[in-house]
Amino acid sequence: MFELIPSFRRRGTDLPDVFEGFENMFKRMWENTTLPDLTADIERNWVPRLDVSETDKVIEVSADLPGLDKKDIDISLENDVLVIKGERKEEYKETDKHVHRMERRYGSFYRSLRLPVEVKSDAIEASFKNGVLKITLPKTEEARKKIAHITVH
Repeated sequence: MFELIPSFRRRGTDLPDVFEGFENMFKRMWENTTLPDLTADIERNWVPRLDVSETDKVIEVSADLPGLDKKDIDISLENDVLVIKGERKEEYKETDKHVHRMERRYGSFYRSLRLPVEVKSDAIEASFKNGVLKITLPKTEEARKKIAHITVH
């Protein structure tokens, strides 16, 4: 009966890394799909999260950028694509203290967002307070006229 139970030698490197096997299995699950790879965030630099909302007059974008100053942020608009990029500097310094965990992400980031309508590029406003970037993009008059409200019968 014991011959049917797989056994592993428990010496040195012969011990299988069960967790590594599970991690590889999950990575292979996502390889050829159009769904986002949930494990990829572990292996890359940080990417700030965005909220995008719209009214009949403006598009509003909010981005969480903790630990940055406004001088660290660059915003541009080209061909209806809003680009937010910058860099968060690492705060870690060599000391005699033992670090148990480092989960915060550092480095440069780049987010681009294709806008659904044309905006007035000369009237865009941006503010940065308490680590939150808010960008207000007023729609052009032509874009505002293209909104069609449809009545359901």
